[in-house]
Amino acid sequence: MGVEDVKRIGVVGAGTMGHGIAQIFATAGYQVTLISRRETTLRQALEGIKLNLMRFTKHKLIQEDDIKAILSSIETSTILEEAISNVDFVIEAVPEVMEVKKEVFQSLDSICPEHAILASNTSGLSITEIGSATRRPEKVVGTHFWNPPHIIPLVEVVKGASTSEETFQTTCDLMEKAGKVPAKVLKDIPGFIGNRIQHAMWREVFSLLDQGVATAEDIDRVVKLTFGARLPIIGPLETVDLNGVDLTLKVQSYLLKYIDRSTEPAEILKKTVKNGDFGIKTGKGFYTWTKAKGEEAVARRDDELIKLLKPYLLKRQRAQRPNSP
Repeated sequence: MGVEDVKRIGVVGAGTMGHGIAQIFATAGYQVTLISRRETTLRQALEGIKLNLMRFTKHKLIQEDDIKAILSSIETSTILEEAISNVDFVIEAVPEVMEVKKEVFQSLDSICPEHAILASNTSGLSITEIGSATRRPEKVVGTHFWNPPHIIPLVEVVKGASTSEETFQTTCDLMEKAGKVPAKVLKDIPGFIGNRIQHAMWREVFSLLDQGVATAEDIDRVVKLTFGARLPIIGPLETVDLNGVDLTLKVQSYLLKYIDRSTEPAEILKKTVKNGDFGIKTGKGFYTWTKAKGEEAVARRDDELIKLLKPYLLKRQRAQRPNSP
């Protein structure tokens, strides 16, 4: 099956990632069915999509008239059997628990047409193991979108041990057609590419916090206003080349022995969770949050990301909708 054969797309799970993924494909002109067990979750998802699209109009990425057309391309359902019986491509976006995902994939395998590709939005679980729960592991693939999915350009497309080349290429082509940048992950390793790099940084961040080297605020400032500021423009390996590979070797020769090498989560992270401080959802994590402060942070994040990525987003929207501004 090639990308030209993909007409209908299902998204299982309507939370933060699921509704953003549904928005992506609806904006690209696909018929999308968004599935959740709860009607209230689906209503919240549609409201979230509408708010996302309104933010896009504020930044002149789409016109107000586009909102109705995009929303009309999204159907919702609480009944999995009815929702995905005729899809060509389905993306699972349920909680990051292997057994839950395998249960979902068993259901998808038994309901979806034989030609359908089954994709997982897992951020790092084994695609090979997920595929083993089906009778079509060759049609199981990873599609790791990044939050917020409707803004962040890149999707990691992950090849499991049994994923066919046809499935892998069709998925990459579909991501491009939907306006995304596919990064091909050729080996099914835990965490794929992005999360391995991100969690390596977080391990050191938690270590610095645990040692009392700096406050959470100052650690974040250092990241945001130094190497973090240049990362959207030049990647880490490009930076090494510009700085000098020989200089990097010299620095690593004395520095690496001092960097945290633990293979267990940091004590400060475990303690914070044990105290019931889960971040924005409980009002406290490494910062203190009110509802208004959390909403402001999300809005600021999305607005600043759109500003940063606007040239790319405009190009994407115009390719999908030639008459957009």
